[in-house]
Amino acid sequence: MLISHRHRFIYTKTIKTAGTSVEAYFEPYCMAEGAWQESHARAEHVSPEGIVGFRGALRAWPFRPRWYNHMPAHRICTLVGDRVWTEYFKFTVIRNPFSKLVSGYHFFQAGRPTYMERLRAHLGRGEVGVQARRGVDDATTISNFRSWVRLGGIIPGFGIIDRDKYMIDGRECVDEFIRFEDLPGGIARVCDRLGIPFDPQRIPTYKMGIRHHRIPIRDYYNDETVALVRRLYAWEFERFGYDMPT
Repeated sequence: MLISHRHRFIYTKTIKTAGTSVEAYFEPYCMAEGAWQESHARAEHVSPEGIVGFRGALRAWPFRPRWYNHMPAHRICTLVGDRVWTEYFKFTVIRNPFSKLVSGYHFFQAGRPTYMERLRAHLGRGEVGVQARRGVDDATTISNFRSWVRLGGIIPGFGIIDRDKYMIDGRECVDEFIRFEDLPGGIARVCDRLGIPFDPQRIPTYKMGIRHHRIPIRDYYNDETVALVRRLYAWEFERFGYDMPT
């Protein structure tokens, strides 16, 4: 998450939406001139110019920072106060739920081999498979993904339903949604709104290559999981007109 007092904006960071790339683009405007250096991980940074939330593995630290990357909107609002929250321009990134869940599965399961074991222990069930990051055939990948959607992708603390980044008390609370599918165009619109120069060459790419793209998005799903995703993300489908990628 980001807050810029110089440019009067707040960025709330959603999950698996190129959020770190967007953070890195706008971070320089939340720090003193010349203070920014590009980094994937980042310590919490608070200054008169703004705030950059901690970016990294929270469980690896002995304390929880006050400001951190995937903070819910209501918590940011509480900490900055109603006046700043109301007056500052607020934006976030949205993504097609069907592709967001596939990306999330590969990141959480493949990137963290113990994730599915913890999920299985949490549920007290043995349905969720555990596979190594590489060398898994497509059929097993699809089967495990569908299990994850049914059991893991919808559990708070395990899944990636993060509507709390752009809604407070069931109401939309940001001024602009950047679509993941048109990241440069969305960043350009925000820059124009804020009076910040836009340079597409400055948009970094992180977490690339975690999943292969051999399997089309639609092949991950069956009728059951399609219906489940449409129900869970009903607001997003209606608000943004998303559908199954072709």
